[in-house]
Amino acid sequence: MIAGASTIQFMKQYEEAGLKGKIPLIAGGPAVDEALLPSMGDEAIGVISPLIYSGALDTPANRRFAREYRAKFGKMPSYFAETNYTSGRWINEAVRSLAGNVEDREKMLAALRKVEIPDAPRGPVKLDGYGNPIQNVYFRKVERNREGELQNTVIVTIPAVSQFWKYNPEEFLKQPVYSRDVPPCRYC
Repeated sequence: MIAGASTIQFMKQYEEAGLKGKIPLIAGGPAVDEALLPSMGDEAIGVISPLIYSGALDTPANRRFAREYRAKFGKMPSYFAETNYTSGRWINEAVRSLAGNVEDREKMLAALRKVEIPDAPRGPVKLDGYGNPIQNVYFRKVERNREGELQNTVIVTIPAVSQFWKYNPEEFLKQPVYSRDVPPCRYC
């Protein structure tokens, strides 16, 4: 996976090498994050990526968030902007549930585990019994919006994805931990 400035250069080289239109490009979500899209051109159009957020997500909560973010910062919100916003909101919800009494570490951790945000800009998010998020995953395609800006248009939503996907957590955790030896590498 590539990210940052390397992504911008890679997209240009992908097109210059004549691969665009011949070999579909599926990228990690941060490779075409809204923070990078303004630095890219048409070479990014058509790139598919999965991620838990898109600035173009068409929900009331995200439309409000994107409108307010754009008014304050002059650009579309990125994955990083949304996750920081939702993280702050998460902490705020936990602190409020304790009426600000955060000195007891165990109570604070328990309050954090109980938070559920049904209307986060990214969609509903909560924690599983192991402390990992359950949230939607979006498959996105880079396109131009009505204003001519590049955006990640949501093409598929997979709701309520947990770290265990569709597996039973207890059965999943019985499996050996991924390592150099598991699964066996015939060529190592």
